[in-house]
Amino acid sequence: MPMENIQQNTIDHEIEFFRGLCSELCKGDVNLPTLPDIALRIKKVLSDPDCSSDKVCRVISAEPVVTASLIKLANSAAFAPSAQPVTALKPAITRVGYDVARNTAVSVAIKNTFDPSKAKNLSRHLKQLWKHSLKVAAIAYVLPNKPKHISPDEAMLAGLVHDIGKFYILMRADSHPTLFEDKAILDELTTLWHAGIGKVILETWGFTEEIIHATDDHEIINDKSHRAANLTDVVIVSNLLSHIGKSSPYSEVDYSALPSFQRLRLDAEHIAKIMTQSKAQINSMIQALS
Repeated sequence: MPMENIQQNTIDHEIEFFRGLCSELCKGDVNLPTLPDIALRIKKVLSDPDCSSDKVCRVISAEPVVTASLIKLANSAAFAPSAQPVTALKPAITRVGYDVARNTAVSVAIKNTFDPSKAKNLSRHLKQLWKHSLKVAAIAYVLPNKPKHISPDEAMLAGLVHDIGKFYILMRADSHPTLFEDKAILDELTTLWHAGIGKVILETWGFTEEIIHATDDHEIINDKSHRAANLTDVVIVSNLLSHIGKSSPYSEVDYSALPSFQRLRLDAEHIAKIMTQSKAQINSMIQALS
């Protein structure tokens, strides 16, 4: 068979695969992953304003990976650049706060739900995607000029889950290895479809409307509508900044000319300063949550 026919067949199969996913979503017939029980319990207890710190510690300590991640995070440059290191859960939670503790639980839950070791063919893609998600989350946390109603913790969570649709697509695609021999096509089609799938997953998981909208719209980088800055802009900016220094379709873009950067009042000088001054914080958060 001529090479052109083989390539066209591959593309046709890939498009059919994605159409199938979208059809499932439209019919409500998609088998979405559920947020693991431990993450739900931690999320619930941290949402209770009357919950004691002792109860919070008891619930979180039932998940050793979350506990270890929280202690690492509390000792990172982002939260303790010059403070004494902590070795126990309670002081770690006191230092990072309940919202970051919740984000850490969600981080561990996502990593477990979309565990790269479960994938036979796309494990490397999943690992790269996880590193990217952590970097976007860390940049969103330290990003200056965020609107006052958006806390660093909410920005971090939005950055963490913005590509959740890609995780789902890659796990589903892993059982169709012959469809994705061309990485460029895989990346292109995943980019095209992941936001809508991510929106449905986060709706199922009970995330806030702001985070759901940010996930659904974070690829719309030329939204010139006249509106105030919001969480979507924070995710767009953090996502684009995560590509600095890498070979990507975004590497030639003049970021300061994009609407989201302008809404957040970030010019080229601000951008360079952010990535230089916050490098240690960003890297320490990524390492703690990896």
